[in-house]
Amino acid sequence: MFLRIAGLIVPSLILLCGAGLLLPITAQLSNEYQQILTLTPYLLAIVVTLLGYGFNRSRILFAALNLSGAYWLIQNGLQTSLNQPDAFVLFSSISVLLPVHMGLIAFYKERGLFTPLGISRLLFIITSYLVLYLTWANGSLGLYLPDLPMSMLEMLLHEYYLSEAAAITFSICIIPILLSFTLRRTYTDAALLASFISALIMLSWFNHPLISALFVSASLIALAISVVQNSYRMAFIDELTCIPARRALQDKFSTLGKKYTLAMCDIDHFKKFNDTYGHDVGDQVLKMVAAKLNQVSGGGKAYRYGGEEFTLVFPGKSEAEALPYIEQLRETIANYPMHIRNQNRPDSNEKGQQMRSKPDDGETVSVQISIGVCEKTADIADPHGVMKKADEALYTSKKNGRNCTTAVHFKPEQKPKRRGQRKDYA
Repeated sequence: MFLRIAGLIVPSLILLCGAGLLLPITAQLSNEYQQILTLTPYLLAIVVTLLGYGFNRSRILFAALNLSGAYWLIQNGLQTSLNQPDAFVLFSSISVLLPVHMGLIAFYKERGLFTPLGISRLLFIITSYLVLYLTWANGSLGLYLPDLPMSMLEMLLHEYYLSEAAAITFSICIIPILLSFTLRRTYTDAALLASFISALIMLSWFNHPLISALFVSASLIALAISVVQNSYRMAFIDELTCIPARRALQDKFSTLGKKYTLAMCDIDHFKKFNDTYGHDVGDQVLKMVAAKLNQVSGGGKAYRYGGEEFTLVFPGKSEAEALPYIEQLRETIANYPMHIRNQNRPDSNEKGQQMRSKPDDGETVSVQISIGVCEKTADIADPHGVMKKADEALYTSKKNGRNCTTAVHFKPEQKPKRRGQRKDYA
């Protein structure tokens, strides 16, 4: 779990660290490069907005609009001293509005862009910044200064620019962002969390030149990367079992060298099992088998080929070298007691606890797999040809009674060696 969370957030945090390291250098840039840096967030916002639209990622699009709206107001209204009433009220308003939108976006579920709910969310973001801009453009924003609560007038700490109200808003709005990231664990939520941290840093040290351009750019890049990461996961990772999918297997074929072994694995009697216990339990079986296969040792890699069929790839190994690891997996799955929960089990946790002690609360079943193995040879040099032979060996295992392994070239009288032990294979 920790590695999964770290893998999600670390790339975005690296971007923020990079922006922080570049911050002292920005003051030394020529006017031309500073101007380019100032325009960069607008270009990135267009790219991220198009990505969000193209991949139907409404939260990505909303986040890009939120960041670009705040950045546009900063560039047009805050390139002056905050001692001026209009500028001070505008900064205080942005410091509250930006995190509020971020917290709401993290809380949103994907409901599409061109639905009534999606359009209302879009208009809410645009309208809030447009009203703030029009009020500032009329020169009347400073008139609200005497009416502001003291929490918006007083800085939290003298070395930071955040007011007490903004600090409280950030403290409240980070809760839905952290909850969404912890529960969903998606690349989108990781990018939203990084954007939130970026906004906090930007507004706290607002006196640094070009800090808004750097950190808004870093946030938008994190959002763009999250779209790419999500797209890769959808294309190459099986959604149900969370192991590499068939497309990833096809890509793996192009990287295999002169020596490798493929194993085709199929769950025995899966259709009958699925019909008896239901599709939900069938999905649990697929997840269990995938999880066990994903623990393959010996340099092997597991892929979901389709349906109840999986593929194991052993680069640099012959059939004899791969078979001990394959047999170990088969035996592990066959010996694993899988508990089927009672379909009449109530949703109430209290009633469910009372039923756990009853002997009829579900049953334990054994899941078995049949395997066919084939290595690359001079006669079978193409990965697809090797897979076809492994598939034929798989059906031989089915005919031989299932729950066994059949190799194309390895003879039963041969005994593969592994850590000084010998074992025969069907």
